[in-house]
Amino acid sequence: MSTLSQRMAMAAFPAVEKRKNDTQINFKEYTTFAKKFPSLIHTCGLAQAIAFAQAKKETEYLDDLAEVLKSAQFTGVNNKDDLAKKSRHENLSGYLRLSRNTLLAAGWLKRYVEALNEKTNQENG
Repeated sequence: MSTLSQRMAMAAFPAVEKRKNDTQINFKEYTTFAKKFPSLIHTCGLAQAIAFAQAKKETEYLDDLAEVLKSAQFTGVNNKDDLAKKSRHENLSGYLRLSRNTLLAAGWLKRYVEALNEKTNQENG
């Protein structure tokens, strides 16, 4: 049996690695947003952070965030649209739980973005 954090970590790494190897997206922009998103949640709240990501067209990041939550068996989140809807319509206790778990998932995405960038820097330097 694995913990919630372990399940999120196991889902976050392949998601970030896939984005790093995808030539269709700008991984530098993905990295920048992944590093800023956890503090965005802290600063303005989950619903507003997701709305900001949607406005900035950070769809790849939101897809990965939702995938990490889904793989951790967080009910009601199957994709980025479910995540956005749930963040707007959940009751207070559910919203707080969703915020905490999304923050945990975003933390794993941020760690792996930093780790993969560090690995690339070491290989190039």
